[in-house]
Amino acid sequence: MNWMRHQIVYQIFPERFAIGKPHTSATKLALPAYQHAKYTRHGWDEIPPQPPRGRDFFGGDLQGIIDRLDYIQDLGATALYLTPIFIAPSNHKYDTTDFLTIDPMFGDESTLRALTTELHRRGMKLILDAVFNHVSDIHPWYKSRPDFFTGTFWRDFGKMPELNLANRDVREELFRVLQKYLDLGVDGWRFDVAVDLGLPFVREMRARFPTTLLLGEVMSYAREWCGPETFTGVMNYYFRDALLGWLNGDFTTSQLRSVAGDVHAGTLDSWNMLSSHDTARLRHTITDASLRRLALVAQFTTPGVPLIYYGEEIGTEGGPDPDCRRPMIWDESRWDLDTRTFYKQLIAIRQSRPELQHGKILPVESDGLVFLRYTEKPNEITLVALNRTDRPLRQIVLTPHSHLYHALPLKNLLNPEQVVSMEAGNFRVELPAKSAGIFVPDDTRLRAYQFYKPRNL
Repeated sequence: MNWMRHQIVYQIFPERFAIGKPHTSATKLALPAYQHAKYTRHGWDEIPPQPPRGRDFFGGDLQGIIDRLDYIQDLGATALYLTPIFIAPSNHKYDTTDFLTIDPMFGDESTLRALTTELHRRGMKLILDAVFNHVSDIHPWYKSRPDFFTGTFWRDFGKMPELNLANRDVREELFRVLQKYLDLGVDGWRFDVAVDLGLPFVREMRARFPTTLLLGEVMSYAREWCGPETFTGVMNYYFRDALLGWLNGDFTTSQLRSVAGDVHAGTLDSWNMLSSHDTARLRHTITDASLRRLALVAQFTTPGVPLIYYGEEIGTEGGPDPDCRRPMIWDESRWDLDTRTFYKQLIAIRQSRPELQHGKILPVESDGLVFLRYTEKPNEITLVALNRTDRPLRQIVLTPHSHLYHALPLKNLLNPEQVVSMEAGNFRVELPAKSAGIFVPDDTRLRAYQFYKPRNL
């Protein structure tokens, strides 16, 4: 399961990403699946209506994702996470009526198999969303199998009755769902409202699927939810709120340093996300462009797997749900190209540095956020520094790491012209206001001498 920590995850809300060939918006929304009295149909460039009712449709589908894989791969993403694709009356599909049927709005099993086949041909992965806490109140089970339900509704939403996971028959049905789609080529699962499932269910599921990626949506501190008997990792909302709170001045640097250094089983495989289909987009949460860049640097350098919510890489706007679920912009003239370039730069940096993928972290005491990422190999080390303030950061910081040698040159990958040298276990941080540096050893500065000699690697 360690393959996850080497990925760049791209999250897609299928209804809003792309309409697949040969359809246009008009022909897709004319299909029978969209002809319901309570449904509204919208042109691709319209804004989702408020308040969110889950019955407005734009026509995105699985074929649209297949058609846009060149774009996703060019960005640098290596794994896709799709929100639910099973048949449901809503646009978000978190209220399924049949786990074993793909919603005809999105395609069918042959379309899913075509997607997994093409992803695997490209060396990419696919993670699906499992909603095992509740279903739609029009699910056939709700009338035919009252023993399958607890009699309660998820967070009192009357249309989403909760499943009785204490019932062995329910658990067996759900495990059958997991296996069916694994057999169709899916590489792993993300579990909605994971804490509602309960640890006993998660442990049994892990025992049944010991080598499968099982990742939970845990919107709180997740140490107890990760490990060899539970989830591989989580959607790391704890990290998100701490980082964005720090950038907005709600948390101190020492608090964020503590969060960044609090590594537990599952951290390296958890998703470092700054936005999702459930949150406002980054441009809405952090209005300062320079601070948004700091958020991205932290996302790609702290322990965990970067998750990019579709459209963030081109600067898509969007407040809370449903505004965060706007259709993907495919008119390149409307893209924020500087943001996309910066994403590609950070992806390339992370994928070229093993320590950023699976290394340990050592937070360093500083007025800014400074930390080391490193592995057991002496030359696999990165020093990251972030300055969120309106004034330059100039400070000498101690770096208690055995392989940051005296006089070793360090190059800032975000500004390669900036090269500084280590002193006797300390490093002079010099950063402009609201900026960051990603410093790595540069062992090419001297003509013949090497700091990291092959005999010591």
